[in-house]
Amino acid sequence: MRIRVSKSFQPLLDAEHRYLVMCGGAGSGKSEFAARKLFYRSVREGRHRWLVMRKVRKTLGDSVVRVVLSVLAENGVPHAYNKSDRTLSFAGPAGPNEVLFAGLDDPEKIKSIKGVTSVWLEEATEFAKEDFLQIDLRLREPGPAYRQIMLTFNPVEAQARWLKDMFFGAAPNPDALVHVSTLDDNPVAEVREQYRKTLEALRAQDETMFQVYGLGRWAVPQGQIFDWDVVPLPNISFDEVWYGGDFGYSVDPAAVARIYRRADEFWLESVVYRTGLTNRALAAEMRAAGITGNDPVYFDSAEPKSIEELRREGFRVRPAEKGPDSVRAGIDFIKSKKVHIVEGSVELADEASGYCWRKDRARGVFLPEPVKYCDHLMDAVRYGIYTHCAKGRAKIWSAQWGA
Repeated sequence: MRIRVSKSFQPLLDAEHRYLVMCGGAGSGKSEFAARKLFYRSVREGRHRWLVMRKVRKTLGDSVVRVVLSVLAENGVPHAYNKSDRTLSFAGPAGPNEVLFAGLDDPEKIKSIKGVTSVWLEEATEFAKEDFLQIDLRLREPGPAYRQIMLTFNPVEAQARWLKDMFFGAAPNPDALVHVSTLDDNPVAEVREQYRKTLEALRAQDETMFQVYGLGRWAVPQGQIFDWDVVPLPNISFDEVWYGGDFGYSVDPAAVARIYRRADEFWLESVVYRTGLTNRALAAEMRAAGITGNDPVYFDSAEPKSIEELRREGFRVRPAEKGPDSVRAGIDFIKSKKVHIVEGSVELADEASGYCWRKDRARGVFLPEPVKYCDHLMDAVRYGIYTHCAKGRAKIWSAQWGA
């Protein structure tokens, strides 16, 4: 059995606390460690039935399923993964094991789950305190091995103050082991180097966000740009629907947002948000999301080669409007509209909560430019709305492409 962990994480492998609270900065390796502990316990103890969760089920694929599968692949362990049910099974010396990947947006499935032996909550700041307490109550069946809830998250205080109050208060919880990690705790040198430049650039822009994503410390980002609510998609006839996208690959995900409009009111939905996608793989994700060759799609004009490749895949992709002051102008245009996030678009909600104006440290004033970090869907939304609406592409779309 190969378990690659850093010295910082190693004591956590055998920690039997009820709550294993892993708070850390970007790229610190906390999620990868959780996957390795899941494997470590499954092989040593056997007969586990893990419940691995994010708030919304569809977001599990890139962030969690892939890392668990990679740990099995590292160890050459045969396994069976049912993609439609999101269930994984594999054998070990001590007995068979099962991993159930689920989201709270499928409550009936959660209610029907029996015999869960331990739980991992990825991006725990997405969950409300009431969600956590319900999950905790369900993990009470006795068994031969200890029951544990692992929580992994970035410490954005505005998203989940309850986590800070519950586990980081003046009186430590005796049932919890709290671990704070940074990029230097990641055992994989390649990952450390991928993230280091990004985090150094973040530190130069915004010290508060660097506290969260660089040092793994609780902080509240200041100067939030948008204050959008999260609502169910209304059952109405929309005037039009189109898309905005942002390219990415290794550290930065490729992101695509669906934009619904009725008059001057907009609803935003994240439909693609994944790292490691080639343009051909991105095209496959877009098709799976229901995007057709007739839909207007706007991507970053800085990548004409990628735009052309998506066109050859059958999509009507146009370069987004960019240029001097286009970012501020796009933000101002969107701020003049009534905008909502569609329920279930957790990545979009997370990005919006941390999308802030850059601050001049010397003068203590906010500048008319956003901090460039974790803004892939924010860029996609701006590309789509500003180019399509403010710059008149909606009117000339049919003429350019042929209705």
